[in-house]
Amino acid sequence: MYKYFFISIVLLGACSKGQRDDCLTSLGSVSSVTRMVGSFTEISVSDRIVITLVQDSARQGEVVLEAPKNLLDQFITEVDGGRLILRNENTCNFVRSFDYSLKATVYIRDLVRLDVESIAQVLTADTIKISRLEIFHNALSDIDLTLAGDEVYIQSLNSAQTTLHGVVSVMKGSIEEISNLKAFDLKCEEVLLDSHTPLECEISASRGIYVKIYNKGNIVYSVEPTNYKIVQERLGTGKLVLKK
Repeated sequence: MYKYFFISIVLLGACSKGQRDDCLTSLGSVSSVTRMVGSFTEISVSDRIVITLVQDSARQGEVVLEAPKNLLDQFITEVDGGRLILRNENTCNFVRSFDYSLKATVYIRDLVRLDVESIAQVLTADTIKISRLEIFHNALSDIDLTLAGDEVYIQSLNSAQTTLHGVVSVMKGSIEEISNLKAFDLKCEEVLLDSHTPLECEISASRGIYVKIYNKGNIVYSVEPTNYKIVQERLGTGKLVLKK
């Protein structure tokens, strides 16, 4: 009996004082709420949130949240210095069921930077038009984006997959740790890519390819570029190979 009492005390103590009561309540039914957060051009998302980007100037700054009712107050959406920050402040997941999702539909006008952390996911409802977009994908979950515009830069860490579709002039990036890139469906004129991963990366470039390979993962290209195809540095066993 004493053992069970002690375990209960430890579990309660693991929750912050302000959230102890919340740790013991049910999740509640799935509900939605709309928040107006102001203007931003950057997004940072983390903590098992799934966001869907929608480009709509008329609704810029609108964020529609969908989550269990009792978690909505802990679903943080704030703008700081032109950056929209989305995070989940629920600290008592071990008491709750893990069978729930936190979703956010984010309406944007322009996007220049996207940071993805933890086990967050990012999707696009339709094509996002960009000038230059920087993506820092450090999460454990995958992202899947459709883009159109001038240039996209992608840096990925950890073990997640980045999937890109659409049409851009230039794709640059560094694929690191055990992450990978699937971008056969992103039609580029030029691709400049560093691969540090043991996994395969997929690219498509009509004019030029410039790569560095530091691990055993191949970089696979879908079409022969017309102007240049350069492996500037190759310290691993991976190769630049044409898709079969």
